[in-house]
Amino acid sequence: VVPEENVLGPVGAGFKIAQDRLGPGRIHHCMRWIGECEKAFEMMCERAASRELAPGKPLAMKQTIQNWIAESRAEINASRLMVLDAAKKIDNEGAYAAKVEISTIKFYVAQVLQNVLDRAVQVHGALGMTDDTPLASLYRHERSARIYDGADEVHKSRVAKEIMKKYLK
Repeated sequence: VVPEENVLGPVGAGFKIAQDRLGPGRIHHCMRWIGECEKAFEMMCERAASRELAPGKPLAMKQTIQNWIAESRAEINASRLMVLDAAKKIDNEGAYAAKVEISTIKFYVAQVLQNVLDRAVQVHGALGMTDDTPLASLYRHERSARIYDGADEVHKSRVAKEIMKKYLK
């Protein structure tokens, strides 16, 4: 039993209070990851344009590289819009009401970060795995984005359970 003078808020409201604090923190992580995606994307495009397979034949002319560029741009843009939507819901309704949006961006943006960094490293070849570019460091650290603050699987399960509430009556 906690002495009354040590109680910080309403009894039984701890989880909601914690969620209200975690939501904005997860938004912050996602915004940072989007910035890292943009850096990796810029580096990927610059490398694709400057690396020639033969004189006058830049890597950017290859369809696979073009697909990676297009997919990366689409994923980054989608991530940005999803984060803005979650932030708007937090502002308008509070973090607890935005729990599905927050969990969705947490796993989605973390996966986009992994995708974009992986493509950028591939375009750079062996150089991408050295510390001669920031990619290797970003690549090493991005993996933890899918684990800390709740593993992807936990957030996906939470999102699915919330979605299924209206179907499982």
